[in-house]
Amino acid sequence: LLTMGWFLHPNAMADVYDFLIIRMTKVWYKAVLERCRGGDRILDIGIGTATALVKNADLVRSKRLVVVGIDYEEAYIKKAINVVSNAGLSELVKLHCKSIYEPALRQVFTGAAKFDCAYFSGSLTLMPDPPAALKCAAAMLVDGGKIYVTQTFQNRPSPIMERVKPLLRRFTSVDFGRVHYYDEVAQIAAKAGMTILEDGPVPGSIDNANQT
Repeated sequence: LLTMGWFLHPNAMADVYDFLIIRMTKVWYKAVLERCRGGDRILDIGIGTATALVKNADLVRSKRLVVVGIDYEEAYIKKAINVVSNAGLSELVKLHCKSIYEPALRQVFTGAAKFDCAYFSGSLTLMPDPPAALKCAAAMLVDGGKIYVTQTFQNRPSPIMERVKPLLRRFTSVDFGRVHYYDEVAQIAAKAGMTILEDGPVPGSIDNANQT
Protein backbone atom coordinates (compact mmCIF):
# COMPACT_ATOMS: atom_id res chain seq x y z
CA LEU A 1 0.00 0.00 0.00
CA LEU A 2 2.85 2.39 0.72
CA THR A 3 3.96 2.10 -2.90
CA MET A 4 0.48 2.97 -4.15
CA GLY A 5 -0.59 5.84 -1.94
CA TRP A 6 -3.88 6.49 -3.72
CA PHE A 7 -5.25 3.19 -2.33
CA LEU A 8 -4.61 4.07 1.31
CA HIS A 9 -7.60 4.24 3.61
CA PRO A 10 -8.06 7.85 4.82
CA ASN A 11 -7.18 6.85 8.39
CA ALA A 12 -3.97 5.23 7.18
CA MET A 13 -3.17 8.35 5.14
CA ALA A 14 -3.23 10.45 8.31
CA ASP A 15 -0.92 7.97 10.05
CA VAL A 16 1.55 8.02 7.15
CA TYR A 17 1.50 11.83 7.28
CA ASP A 18 2.54 11.76 10.94
CA PHE A 19 5.19 9.09 10.41
CA LEU A 20 6.89 11.09 7.67
CA ILE A 21 6.94 14.62 9.05
CA ILE A 22 6.23 14.74 12.79
CA ARG A 23 9.89 14.60 13.87
CA MET A 24 10.54 17.81 11.97
CA THR A 25 7.28 19.69 12.45
CA LYS A 26 7.21 19.30 16.24
CA VAL A 27 10.45 21.31 16.29
CA TRP A 28 8.90 23.96 14.08
CA TYR A 29 5.87 24.27 16.34
CA LYS A 30 8.06 24.68 19.40
CA ALA A 31 9.94 27.57 17.78
CA VAL A 32 6.70 29.36 16.88
CA LEU A 33 4.83 28.73 20.14
CA GLU A 34 7.80 30.05 22.10
CA ARG A 35 7.39 33.35 20.25
CA CYS A 36 3.70 33.64 21.12
CA ARG A 37 2.58 35.65 24.12
CA GLY A 38 0.50 34.25 26.93
CA GLY A 39 -3.17 34.13 26.02
CA ASP A 40 -2.60 34.60 22.30
CA ARG A 41 -5.25 33.38 19.85
CA ILE A 42 -3.59 31.46 17.01
CA LEU A 43 -4.99 30.51 13.61
CA ASP A 44 -3.19 27.32 12.57
CA ILE A 45 -3.55 26.99 8.79
CA GLY A 46 -2.90 23.43 7.64
CA ILE A 47 -2.84 21.93 11.13
CA GLY A 48 -2.84 18.40 9.72
CA THR A 49 -3.41 15.81 12.44
CA ALA A 50 -2.51 18.27 15.24
CA THR A 51 0.13 15.77 16.42
CA ALA A 52 2.96 18.30 16.14
CA LEU A 53 0.94 20.80 18.16
CA VAL A 54 0.15 18.22 20.85
CA LYS A 55 3.85 17.33 21.08
CA ASN A 56 4.16 20.87 22.46
CA ALA A 57 1.14 20.64 24.77
CA ASP A 58 3.10 21.99 27.73
CA LEU A 59 3.63 25.29 25.91
CA VAL A 60 -0.02 25.49 24.91
CA ARG A 61 -1.14 24.95 28.50
CA SER A 62 1.44 27.08 30.27
CA LYS A 63 0.77 30.03 27.97
CA ARG A 64 -2.99 29.40 27.82
CA LEU A 65 -2.85 29.66 24.05
CA VAL A 66 -6.12 29.33 22.14
CA VAL A 67 -5.64 27.59 18.80
CA VAL A 68 -8.12 27.35 15.95
CA GLY A 69 -6.82 24.79 13.48
CA ILE A 70 -8.06 24.40 9.93
CA ASP A 71 -7.19 21.89 7.21
CA TYR A 72 -8.93 20.95 3.98
CA GLU A 73 -8.07 17.23 4.38
CA GLU A 74 -11.00 15.66 6.23
CA ALA A 75 -8.94 12.59 7.21
CA TYR A 76 -6.40 14.79 8.98
CA ILE A 77 -9.05 16.73 10.89
CA LYS A 78 -10.79 13.52 11.98
CA LYS A 79 -7.56 12.24 13.46
CA ALA A 80 -6.75 15.68 14.90
CA ILE A 81 -10.00 15.69 16.89
CA ASN A 82 -8.97 12.43 18.57
CA VAL A 83 -5.37 13.54 19.10
CA VAL A 84 -6.44 16.81 20.75
CA SER A 85 -9.07 15.08 22.88
CA ASN A 86 -6.66 12.40 24.09
CA ALA A 87 -4.20 15.12 25.08
CA GLY A 88 -6.85 16.94 27.10
CA LEU A 89 -6.57 20.06 24.95
CA SER A 90 -10.12 20.26 23.58
CA GLU A 91 -10.81 23.39 25.63
CA LEU A 92 -7.89 25.24 24.04
CA VAL A 93 -7.79 23.77 20.54
CA LYS A 94 -10.73 23.94 18.11
CA LEU A 95 -10.63 22.20 14.75
CA HIS A 96 -12.42 22.77 11.43
CA CYS A 97 -12.26 21.13 8.01
CA LYS A 98 -11.99 24.39 6.10
CA SER A 99 -9.88 26.17 3.49
CA ILE A 100 -8.19 29.47 4.30
CA TYR A 101 -9.78 30.91 1.15
CA GLU A 102 -13.37 30.45 2.37
CA PRO A 103 -15.02 33.88 2.84
CA ALA A 104 -17.13 32.43 5.66
CA LEU A 105 -14.02 32.17 7.83
CA ARG A 106 -13.37 35.89 7.58
CA GLN A 107 -17.00 36.57 8.43
CA VAL A 108 -16.78 34.47 11.60
CA PHE A 109 -13.35 35.50 12.82
CA THR A 110 -13.75 39.23 12.90
CA GLY A 111 -13.86 41.92 15.58
CA ALA A 112 -13.15 40.45 19.02
CA ALA A 113 -12.77 37.00 17.43
CA LYS A 114 -9.68 38.00 15.46
CA PHE A 115 -6.35 36.28 16.00
CA ASP A 116 -3.07 37.54 17.42
CA CYS A 117 -1.10 35.45 14.98
CA ALA A 118 -1.45 32.94 12.16
CA TYR A 119 0.80 29.99 11.41
CA PHE A 120 1.58 28.05 8.23
CA SER A 121 3.52 24.91 9.19
CA GLY A 122 4.86 23.60 5.89
CA SER A 123 1.54 24.46 4.28
CA LEU A 124 1.99 27.86 2.63
CA THR A 125 3.43 26.72 -0.68
CA LEU A 126 0.94 23.84 -0.89
CA MET A 127 -1.74 26.50 -1.34
CA PRO A 128 -2.88 27.17 -4.92
CA ASP A 129 -2.17 30.90 -4.38
CA PRO A 130 0.28 31.49 -1.47
CA PRO A 131 0.16 35.33 -1.56
CA ALA A 132 -3.64 35.22 -1.46
CA ALA A 133 -3.49 32.77 1.46
CA LEU A 134 -1.31 35.24 3.36
CA LYS A 135 -3.79 38.03 2.67
CA CYS A 136 -6.71 35.87 3.83
CA ALA A 137 -4.87 35.10 7.06
CA ALA A 138 -3.95 38.75 7.59
CA ALA A 139 -7.61 39.75 7.28
CA MET A 140 -8.33 37.74 10.42
CA LEU A 141 -5.53 39.24 12.53
CA VAL A 142 -5.65 42.04 15.06
CA ASP A 143 -3.67 45.21 14.29
CA GLY A 144 0.00 44.33 14.63
CA GLY A 145 -0.71 40.61 14.33
CA LYS A 146 2.01 38.39 12.89
CA ILE A 147 2.12 35.49 10.46
CA TYR A 148 4.63 32.69 11.03
CA VAL A 149 5.79 30.41 8.23
CA THR A 150 8.00 27.37 8.72
CA GLN A 151 8.96 25.21 5.77
CA THR A 152 11.84 23.41 4.12
CA PHE A 153 13.34 25.28 1.17
CA GLN A 154 16.03 24.26 -1.31
CA ASN A 155 19.13 26.46 -1.23
CA ARG A 156 20.48 25.54 -4.65
CA PRO A 157 19.16 24.07 -7.90
CA SER A 158 18.14 20.43 -7.66
CA PRO A 159 16.69 19.06 -10.93
CA ILE A 160 16.31 15.61 -9.36
CA MET A 161 14.23 16.91 -6.45
CA GLU A 162 12.18 18.99 -8.87
CA ARG A 163 11.13 15.77 -10.57
CA VAL A 164 10.88 13.51 -7.53
CA LYS A 165 9.03 15.68 -5.01
CA PRO A 166 5.74 16.01 -6.94
CA LEU A 167 5.69 12.22 -7.32
CA LEU A 168 5.94 11.52 -3.59
CA ARG A 169 2.18 11.76 -3.16
CA ARG A 170 1.78 8.65 -5.31
CA PHE A 171 4.03 6.66 -2.99
CA THR A 172 3.19 8.14 0.41
CA SER A 173 -0.32 9.66 0.03
CA VAL A 174 1.10 12.92 1.45
CA ASP A 175 1.13 16.01 -0.77
CA PHE A 176 4.60 17.57 -0.52
CA GLY A 177 3.96 19.91 -3.44
CA ARG A 178 6.78 20.95 -5.72
CA VAL A 179 10.30 22.08 -4.85
CA HIS A 180 10.49 25.66 -3.62
CA TYR A 181 13.70 27.62 -3.49
CA TYR A 182 14.74 29.94 -0.71
CA ASP A 183 14.53 33.11 -2.80
CA GLU A 184 10.83 32.44 -3.40
CA VAL A 185 10.03 33.38 0.21
CA ALA A 186 10.64 37.06 -0.40
CA GLN A 187 8.71 36.93 -3.67
CA ILE A 188 5.64 35.44 -1.99
CA ALA A 189 5.76 38.02 0.81
CA ALA A 190 6.19 40.89 -1.64
CA LYS A 191 3.23 39.77 -3.75
CA ALA A 192 1.14 39.75 -0.59
CA GLY A 193 2.35 43.27 0.25
CA MET A 194 4.00 42.09 3.47
CA THR A 195 7.30 42.72 5.23
CA ILE A 196 9.51 39.90 6.56
CA LEU A 197 10.39 40.65 10.18
CA GLU A 198 12.46 37.56 10.99
CA ASP A 199 14.19 35.13 8.66
CA GLY A 200 16.47 32.24 9.54
CA PRO A 201 16.81 28.49 10.08
CA VAL A 202 14.71 26.89 12.81
CA PRO A 203 17.04 25.70 15.61
CA GLY A 204 17.25 21.92 15.60
CA SER A 205 15.77 21.56 12.14
CA ILE A 206 17.28 21.05 8.68
CA ASP A 207 20.03 23.51 7.75
CA ASN A 208 22.66 22.46 5.22
CA ALA A 209 24.01 23.39 1.80
CA ASN A 210 21.00 21.87 0.07
CA GLN A 211 18.07 22.68 2.34
CA THR A 212 17.03 25.02 5.14
